[in-house]
Amino acid sequence: MNKYFPHLAILSLLLFFAACKDLDTINESNPDRNAVLSTGADLEIVLGGGYVSWWQGVHGEHPVIGLSVAADAYGMSWGNFGAQRMGMEPRAAYNNRTTEDPDYRLVVENPWANCLSAVSSANDIFIAMDKGISIDDGGPQDQSVKAAAHFLRGVSWGYLGLIFDQALLADENTDIEAAIPFTDYPEVIAAAVAELEAGIAIAEALGDDFVHRYFNGLTLDADGFVRLSHSYAARFLAQAPRTLAENGMVDWTAVLMHAEAGLNQNFAPLADGKFWVSYQRYVFAEAGQGPFWARVDQRLIAALDPSQPARYPEVVALGEAPLSNPVATSTDARLASDFLFFANNNFPVERGEWHFSHYKHNRNITDPSFAGDGATSGPMPVFLAADNALLRAEALLRLNRKAEAITLLNLGTRVTRGQLPSLNASATADAVERAIFYERAIELLSTAPMGLWFDRRRIGARQDYDNVDALGGLQKGTPAQLPVPAGELRIHGLEAYGFGGPMDLDGIARVY
Repeated sequence: MNKYFPHLAILSLLLFFAACKDLDTINESNPDRNAVLSTGADLEIVLGGGYVSWWQGVHGEHPVIGLSVAADAYGMSWGNFGAQRMGMEPRAAYNNRTTEDPDYRLVVENPWANCLSAVSSANDIFIAMDKGISIDDGGPQDQSVKAAAHFLRGVSWGYLGLIFDQALLADENTDIEAAIPFTDYPEVIAAAVAELEAGIAIAEALGDDFVHRYFNGLTLDADGFVRLSHSYAARFLAQAPRTLAENGMVDWTAVLMHAEAGLNQNFAPLADGKFWVSYQRYVFAEAGQGPFWARVDQRLIAALDPSQPARYPEVVALGEAPLSNPVATSTDARLASDFLFFANNNFPVERGEWHFSHYKHNRNITDPSFAGDGATSGPMPVFLAADNALLRAEALLRLNRKAEAITLLNLGTRVTRGQLPSLNASATADAVERAIFYERAIELLSTAPMGLWFDRRRIGARQDYDNVDALGGLQKGTPAQLPVPAGELRIHGLEAYGFGGPMDLDGIARVY
């Protein structure tokens, strides 16, 4: 796996630009850049490396495990991946300091550095092609490369916008001799969608001449690439809000347009045990890392079985009554098909009984076509067709087209996999919304990275840690976005800040 020095990511980005600003000039910090991009074949090699960087930055255990524990998707009290500290109750602020434990720092540093590295690779492609590096003299292979570079820049900026409060937008035309300002996340999201749309336009124009081979084990034709791009655009627009109020300001017409043109099958690159691995190896019950890692959070068990408490009792710490019956029951068939019961818990009591749960996610075993182990074999599903359908249903609901949203839900996984009763046409908008978010929590679990964190922050008010409900918002004090890594801020001469904790209960105001 590639290792980066995240606190130098901005400096590295600038050096990459300097290296490619003039391909006749050798940058002493990267003397092989000219050699790497000297032929048309090198374009695909560099671009492929950029895709690996993006994948590792967004789908790795840093930041996904820590943020998923913070979102009460999983319970895990181990110190790995920032899980214990991100899952403290009551929540603590993210302590953004260069002196912090390296594993904890990677929660912010890994997505930041890898997404910037991916953008740099895409920019290198455009700069090199502008200098005459070509595969087929501007033919379909060159155009396919350009579309893939736009996609890479789009999804990298998109996740920077979803995760961080601000980011750096620098393309092949950026003047590196001037200071590159930080850009707030709404503009980063807008830039990401524009990049995806640019790639879509190229692929649609190429038609049968388009090909994309940058996801391990997958080859996309124009239709597959266009659908995937539309789905990511819908995701970024819908999940960018940090609060319920911001959720009401989303351009739901744009979300609907993209979702209607989006995925009709699951997007799942294949694991290779080396570069293409995912956080899923730590959350599946019987994955490559064994059964000792994350459990399904008790809030989700309560969603499946409302008779269960949404917070695991603190029997030892507070003398609360234990669960009357740890075996959940549900009208949702997925409790039996997707989840595996464990009689015992394997987390230390002293680290917080709220991490406890009797269930792990087991869908990859009971449905082998769904996923492999997230490590060495099988598909790694990160954007389901069901996810796209739920984005479409939500957009319809927000646009006061409730009947269409109900029809779409009744045709979807709620009925086909969950075997739940169809929603009645007279269901209230609140009931439809709850059905949508229930599906997003249960059907999409262990797929879209950080998906429940993105959803909980926008669906409702923050909740007291000891009085949460199954499908409500984030706990009070949970960071709802991450800060620019402290090392990057220091390069810019700026003071480090964090989010969350008792001084920032909504998780969106900077804490210094």
